[in-house]
Amino acid sequence: MSSYGLLQGLTGVRYDAVAKILYVASSIGDFRSLLCTQTGFGLVELKNGQASVDVKWGDIPVEKTVVA
Repeated sequence: MSSYGLLQGLTGVRYDAVAKILYVASSIGDFRSLLCTQTGFGLVELKNGQASVDVKWGDIPVEKTVVA
């Protein structure tokens, strides 16, 4: 779990499953990183200020994305 905390701190990726909002506040610029939730996992990518989620297994419903 401490390694996952490092990813969150570096990428600023946070998922609110109740509101179905993906927050990205990257301090490193463009990146690809793991996103793991109770209902699925996949990759989050930030490229040119646009965030996207590629779900590899399960379901991660995202209704809104906030990039800071």
